[in-house]
Amino acid sequence: MRRKAASLSTFCTRQTEELFGDLVPTRLLAKPKGRRDRVFTVPVVFWTFLCQILGNGSCRSGVASVQTLQSKLGEVLCSSSDTAYCRARVRFPIRALIAIHRHLVAALSPARVPRTFVVDGTTVSMPDTEANQACWPQSGSQKEGLGFPSMRIVGLFDLASGAWIAMARGTLKGSKKGSERTLWLRLWRHIKAGDTVVADAGFCCWFTLALLDRMGVRVVIRNHGCRKAAKHSTRIGENGRLERWRKPSKKPEWLDAKTYGELPDSMAVRILTVEAPPQSGFRTTKIELTTTVTDPDALGDGEMSALYFRRWKVELFIDDLKTSLGMDVLRTKSPAMIYRELLMHVISYNLLRAVIAQADEPDRVSFKGSLDRINKWIPVISGTGSRKERRRMIEDMLETTAEDLVIGRPGRREPRLVKRRPKPFGLMTNPRGEGMEIAHRSRYKKPLS
Repeated sequence: MRRKAASLSTFCTRQTEELFGDLVPTRLLAKPKGRRDRVFTVPVVFWTFLCQILGNGSCRSGVASVQTLQSKLGEVLCSSSDTAYCRARVRFPIRALIAIHRHLVAALSPARVPRTFVVDGTTVSMPDTEANQACWPQSGSQKEGLGFPSMRIVGLFDLASGAWIAMARGTLKGSKKGSERTLWLRLWRHIKAGDTVVADAGFCCWFTLALLDRMGVRVVIRNHGCRKAAKHSTRIGENGRLERWRKPSKKPEWLDAKTYGELPDSMAVRILTVEAPPQSGFRTTKIELTTTVTDPDALGDGEMSALYFRRWKVELFIDDLKTSLGMDVLRTKSPAMIYRELLMHVISYNLLRAVIAQADEPDRVSFKGSLDRINKWIPVISGTGSRKERRRMIEDMLETTAEDLVIGRPGRREPRLVKRRPKPFGLMTNPRGEGMEIAHRSRYKKPLS
């Protein structure tokens, strides 16, 4: 068992090193002290889990990939049951995943230069188990037994590389504690003085602007629609103005009394009104942008508007994660495994971003095309015995990935409609166990009851 485990672990470690280089340090995949020798060691589980996420496959497909590697090495095949693999994933040290993620972030987004971050929130659902419901309860608007556990996530992305820097998790129940505006406060420790943060109107808040300005962080954010223009303002240029916003008299729950007292009674902000192109997809053509940089020479109007229009990239980053990598619906059935699965999605996404970054025009390289190529090339590279041949194939994979560019279509706007009609099934209004099947199942004219 020790010989078989060492052989398979060495093979998986070599594959990781050859494909991703120093992005995944092998020292982080060392066997923990006191761990027995098994087939599914830490390197084997990591490589199998990574291929499972990239291929959007099941645990059974992961076991099949391990059997393929064992057959290539001439070893006795493990069982086709996925029980051992699933138990090995639960034992996988979560600190190793966190360390790998931090190492990836440091490689993709160096902290020594001023960076531009974009922030946005999303939700993911998961299997309806008692443990998941207790940790991530379903929305309060859904009846008991009819919804799925849901997690609210706020992600911080590097705008230049597209790397996922950090995330904050919350629930849908209790909007004050789990709102996007509250969750992203946990991400501020990753932002340094001199950096720039771009966000939409959902994050526009007096305390957010004041605290980030005190940290020396530049903020470009869309003005909230509920905030009216001040009666007394100073014009700057044709479309800009200076306003003074007073500190709200009510202290938010997340802010302590000492910090609230240290903040100034008012704050000067600069507001710029920009015209969105008619075909850009914005619901309103006139957009008000707010920044704490009051000097137009330090942040010009053109640079400010260009920064905000580039904010749309964060929507594409999240779409790559949820649609291409399948993070929209997580599959594991316990909160501990949900966190591991979420981290593996983030690691897989950042590894793909690292592969794309080697192209001449990384902004235009197709994320889905890169994902398809790496899924097709991995089995072929694994089956090649010559190290020189494997390196040549990896270079070919990177070269073809760099050639798969997305066609530039500025101002593209299409209706968000579905052409293919759904199946004529009714909506569940009672738990499945309480429902009664109707004979004419193809035409549900009334709900199951």
